[in-house]
Amino acid sequence: MPNRTIGLAGNPNCGKTTLFNRLTGARQVTGNWPGVTVERKEGQVKGKPWTLVDLPGTYSLISYSPEEKVAASFLRDTPPDLVLNIVDATALERNLFLTLQLLEQNLPTVVAVNLCDQLAKNGGRVDCKVLSQRLGVPVIPISARRGENIGKLVKALEKAEKRPGVGPALFALNADQSQEDRYEIIRLLLDGVYDSGAAVDRLTERLDNILTNRYLAIPIFLLVMLLMFTVIFGPPGMAMKAAAEHGAQAVSLWLQALLDRAGASWWAKEMVVDGIWAGVGGMLTFLPQMALLFLFLSLLEDSGYMARGAFVMDRLFQKAGLSGKAFIPLVMGFGCTTPAAMAARTLEREEERRLTVRMLPFFSCGAKLPVYILFTAAFFPKSQGLLIFGLYILGVALGVLWIRLTGGAAVKSPSAPFLMELPPYRLPTLWGTLRHLWDKCRGFMAKTGTVIVSFSALIWLTQHLTFSLDWTNQASISIFGTIGEWLAPLFRPLGFGSWQAAVSLLAGIVAKEAVVSSMASLYAYGNAAGLTAALQQAFTPASALSFLVFVLLYMPCVAAFATIRRELGGWHAGLMAMAGQTVVAYVAAFFVYRMALLFWPI
Repeated sequence: MPNRTIGLAGNPNCGKTTLFNRLTGARQVTGNWPGVTVERKEGQVKGKPWTLVDLPGTYSLISYSPEEKVAASFLRDTPPDLVLNIVDATALERNLFLTLQLLEQNLPTVVAVNLCDQLAKNGGRVDCKVLSQRLGVPVIPISARRGENIGKLVKALEKAEKRPGVGPALFALNADQSQEDRYEIIRLLLDGVYDSGAAVDRLTERLDNILTNRYLAIPIFLLVMLLMFTVIFGPPGMAMKAAAEHGAQAVSLWLQALLDRAGASWWAKEMVVDGIWAGVGGMLTFLPQMALLFLFLSLLEDSGYMARGAFVMDRLFQKAGLSGKAFIPLVMGFGCTTPAAMAARTLEREEERRLTVRMLPFFSCGAKLPVYILFTAAFFPKSQGLLIFGLYILGVALGVLWIRLTGGAAVKSPSAPFLMELPPYRLPTLWGTLRHLWDKCRGFMAKTGTVIVSFSALIWLTQHLTFSLDWTNQASISIFGTIGEWLAPLFRPLGFGSWQAAVSLLAGIVAKEAVVSSMASLYAYGNAAGLTAALQQAFTPASALSFLVFVLLYMPCVAAFATIRRELGGWHAGLMAMAGQTVVAYVAAFFVYRMALLFWPI
């Protein structure tokens, strides 16, 4: 079986990502297209020596948008051995416009007609056998979500000829044909073999009448988010967190006993139990609630509702000089700022792309969630979900306000027309949901197993060494404590001027998860209950609220900063963006602290 490079091409929302994941499983690699500003994803097809290259979703190879330029350049300059073109059966006429352009590239092509189950549900049909004869290439009906006919598709890829079919002369193509001529060819191709179905997806239509309503859409979107946080931080989420805390405590006792039996030295036991495991175990206790967050976001995306979010937010974003298309990378920012900044590269206007990148750090990334859970559980247990939801909303609101005050309102050119196809509402599949959930949790655990382990060990070591390299058990005079004492006065106006809080925020610049792991290590508690008690002694409700606002808004981690610096074009722009971000964080935390003192006086 020969090694092959297969280019996967299709329109946005045709199921291309689902098919890519179905064919490659976990064998995926992400990066950047050389010399261009669009993310590249490729993977190894399961059981085959084939590399599947996921081309950016595009409606055409005419080079207008960055996605179109990448797809056209890849096919022209580094042509794959085979093109796998996925089309949406419910919108076949529009999808075949790209198919005809792909056939012009004179490459072996296999067409996968996705969503045939949805077409049948709408009362439509497509005769893939006759369509294959007319196109001159294999045409395979599939359902990427359900995994139907995937084996048949793989066999078609195996047998694909080394030259493309050209079909009957009636459908011969040439580059000079107008768009109208091409659609006339498509209508002839589909004559007698395709029926889109007389039945309209009434459920989608009825839901969109409400969910995308001019006046109801934004309140409903906010309500959905609020319900999500209520579940995560309500009884289900808290029960899962409690179980994780018991598990972390059990592991701590087991490690202590294991090291005692092994005759380990006192410093080794202390470093492993009170240093490394205190940091790692403290982080893992938040994994269940983070998994719930990832689960909800996956369900919203797979159901089709997340695409409505971009449509709904278009009007709001216009006020900041952005289009609704910016909503996609910004929502990704709730997961991680780094890939979100890279996703902003697909925005057509340079000024819109830069504004989006500058706004991204205001959208709270998933790495900050353990901090929110820890502090809200300690000081505001009865309103935990509502408060965390409020933090997310505060970040978004301040991001829009900041961009408007510092450049968004000054954008003179009109924003690019926001065109986005809204997919029909679908029930998420169990396999797809579990896949997304596993990928997100695996990423979190991988970071815990690398950054947090190493950083927890470093914190423990710097807690016991002075700048003269003398050993000490007095943390306040250690390297870490001394640095904290230098920084602490900066934060006293915000209510949390302890050296532990200062160095935890400093650690958060490396990775936001390190804020919690640093506190766990500094207070030498390997369980969340012990850490909670220690925080209640070190903070007041007013200072805890101020600390949360500062964590929400201050500069992102170094990985995110490096990406933002690169996307903004240099060190000066990157540093100015981070400086502005931190100033906003300081002012907001100061204001919140002073207001909170009215309710919780010292």
